[in-house]
Amino acid sequence: MKLIDLHADTLTALYYMNGEKLKDQEFLRDYPIANLAQNNFAIDLVKLRQADSLAQFFVLWLNLQGCERYQMSPWDLFIKQYWQLRQQLNSCSEEISFVTSLAELDIARAQNKLAGFACVEEGAFVDSMEQLGEAYRLGVRYITLVWNYETHIGVPSAIDQSRGLKAFGYEMVEAMQDLGMLVDVSHLSDRGVRDVLQLAKKPIIASHSNARALCNHTRNLPDELIVGIANNGGVIGVNCVPQFLDENSNIIRIQRLIEHIQYIYNLAGEDVLAIGNDFDGFKHLTPELDEIRTIADLPLVADVLLKSGFSSRQIDKIFHQNVLRVLGASIN
Repeated sequence: MKLIDLHADTLTALYYMNGEKLKDQEFLRDYPIANLAQNNFAIDLVKLRQADSLAQFFVLWLNLQGCERYQMSPWDLFIKQYWQLRQQLNSCSEEISFVTSLAELDIARAQNKLAGFACVEEGAFVDSMEQLGEAYRLGVRYITLVWNYETHIGVPSAIDQSRGLKAFGYEMVEAMQDLGMLVDVSHLSDRGVRDVLQLAKKPIIASHSNARALCNHTRNLPDELIVGIANNGGVIGVNCVPQFLDENSNIIRIQRLIEHIQYIYNLAGEDVLAIGNDFDGFKHLTPELDEIRTIADLPLVADVLLKSGFSSRQIDKIFHQNVLRVLGASIN
C-alpha cells in the first residue's frame, strides 16, 4: 500500500540525540548530528521503505521564540533548515530524490527511489511576496500558515478561535495559490480556516489534524470545517499524536486512529482523507504501549482499515491517491 505522509518533523529531530533533554539545538548546532539514512527516530530511509513510502513531506519547523532568543531572523532559520534538508537528501541521492512536482515524483518512482518534498511549518518567515516567490523557487510546496504564535499572517487555534487571517495573510494565501503552493491550515484558528476556504480557488490541506468531535482539542477540526475542506477538494492528514487522538488516554492505539478516519469518512466522504502523522514532532507518552511508533508501522493501519470494512481502493485513496489528486490540482 503506497504511502504519502504529509507531515514529519524529522529534520529538526536530527539536531538532537534520541532522548536528549536539551532545547534549541537547531540554533546552537550548525549541523544535524544524526542522519536521514538511518537513525533512532520515527523516520529514516529504512523505515520509509518498510512503510512502502511513495513520498514524504519533510517539515522545516521555524521556532519563532528561538529566533528571538538567538537573534536569528525566521528567514535565516528557514534558509539554514532548507539547505540542511537538501544536504541530507543529496547525501542519500541513490535512495531518495528531492522533488517539487508530480512529474518529478513520477521520475523518482520510475527509478525506484523514495521522494522528498520540502514544506515549512510557520509562515511568519515570509514578510513579502518576493520572499514567498523565493521559497517557491527553492522548492517549498506547502506552508503551514501559523504555528502556535499570533503573527502578521493570522491567529492560531492555540490562542483564539474567533480571530482569523490578517491583511497580509489574505494576500499570502492568494499568492500561494497563484504560485502553485499548497496552503496548510493545521494550527490555524477556526475563523482562519473559514477565511482560507472563502478565498481558496484550489484545494487546500490540513496536513496533520483529526476530528474534534472525537477528541475535543483546539488543534482538531470541527465538523463544519471538515465538510468545508471536503467541499473545497482538499485533504486532511489524520495523525497519531496522542493529545489529538483521545482526551482520555495517552496511548496511541490503531483502533482510535481508525475511529477518526471512520468519523471523517462518514461525515465528508473518502476523498478528503489522507495521512499526516506528525512523526518526530511529538513525544510518545507511553512508548512501551503505543501501537504506532514509527512510520514503518503504517502498514498495520492499512490492515486494520481493511478489516474494518474499507476497500483496497479506498485505502489507496487515503494513503496516497487523494494527495496525488490535490498535488495535481494545486501545484504548478
